[in-house]
Amino acid sequence: MSPFDETKGNELNSFSDLFEIVKQRLDITETARNLFIDPIKPIKLDNNTAILLLANDWIKNIIKENYDEIFKKHLKDILGFEVDIEYVTSDDHVVTPEEIVRVSDPIPELDDDPYAKTRLHETEENSNYKYTFDTFIVGESNRLACAACKSIAQDKSDFNPLYIYSEPGLGKTHLLYAIKNEVETRHPEYNIVYVSAETFVNEFVNSVKTNTTEEFKKKYRSAEMLLVDDVQFFSGKKESQNELFHTFEELHRRGKEIILTSDRPPKEINDIENRLITRFEWGLLTDIAAPEFETRLAIIRRKAELMDLKIPNNVMEYMADKLKNNIRQIEGAIVKMYHIVFLTGSTPTIIMAQNIIKDVMTEQQPVPVTVDHVITDVSHIFNVSPDEMRSKNRNSQVSTARQVAMYVISKVTDLSYTSIGKEFGGRDHSTVVYATNKVKKVMQTDPAYRATVEDLIKNISNV
Repeated sequence: MSPFDETKGNELNSFSDLFEIVKQRLDITETARNLFIDPIKPIKLDNNTAILLLANDWIKNIIKENYDEIFKKHLKDILGFEVDIEYVTSDDHVVTPEEIVRVSDPIPELDDDPYAKTRLHETEENSNYKYTFDTFIVGESNRLACAACKSIAQDKSDFNPLYIYSEPGLGKTHLLYAIKNEVETRHPEYNIVYVSAETFVNEFVNSVKTNTTEEFKKKYRSAEMLLVDDVQFFSGKKESQNELFHTFEELHRRGKEIILTSDRPPKEINDIENRLITRFEWGLLTDIAAPEFETRLAIIRRKAELMDLKIPNNVMEYMADKLKNNIRQIEGAIVKMYHIVFLTGSTPTIIMAQNIIKDVMTEQQPVPVTVDHVITDVSHIFNVSPDEMRSKNRNSQVSTARQVAMYVISKVTDLSYTSIGKEFGGRDHSTVVYATNKVKKVMQTDPAYRATVEDLIKNISNV
């Protein structure tokens, strides 16, 4: 169920309304509900902290031990961001009488608060609209990729396949859905197949196990258009590569469009057959770069407009300046601001943006854990120990591993070069600068080296 399905046709005017949905989601006995859950009074959502009033310390301990994680999970599902919970009782002297009275108070009326009309629901139409060409912001970084996708969607392309590559979070999947949505509108009779490479592989493996390979082949080889996301996932999967090759051959022979995306160019995908690489390169290859400031600002404005969220220009410019590399981060920041504004009735400010950006850009793991994870992963690849990487050892292999680790840490954390240097035996700022520049230079000339570094970054980022 979509987190918004429960709110369709209804308006959520207070944190009390929101917490009521959480309670409805709980799969518990009526006795437990009557004794422990129904008496809970939701006080307020203060930024990322939900405050709940309980009858006494005994109930508080039971709730914390048995329901804390499930409350957090449902709140995150509904709001789209992590929420801490503060449990209080009347003995804590934390909750004022005014707060208790406000539990069921509505958010101010529209005439008093222009943000009160921002409601916590999205219709199915709005959800689909998100993945159209209308909502894809075009800039210098993605102009060719977008134009190529539009030409396919409008039956005007003279190339096949189209292969789009970029770092994660820059709009590849958005463009695939935009093609799919427009072609379905123009040609409702078409059999359009969109699939992630991982799903393709899993379906193929399952078809072999269940002796249904003919059904699998029919599904993909009868498509009028095939869109495959993240083809780098085929790396090392020989039988799946073979099946993709024959699917590609059949569709291409029949003149059916094939659109592929990846996080790297075809020749930089490790352990993949040359015949597939050749076919990936038959048509048009185009990349998407990180968006420039103007494009980032336009994305923020468009996303805020779609959500009916009014953000002052200086706040939008601040966000565009700080969120530089990933569109998903930008959109996540806007969604989080949307919910904070809705639930608190406050106006977006630079301070609010700073806090949101800090949360959005912070890895799920604490920085020290992330640094240790990077060093451990790099040590395995280069066959040197973490202690050697942190030591004064200048052996060529150790130095290379150390430089790669410094570069990856600079990419996946907000640590300064000085702070990174301290993680490696107290090395100074200039050493880290030299290391990161050295890695960048080698990545430009050595595809295998570049793939290794990019895989490290991706693995750490997905933890």
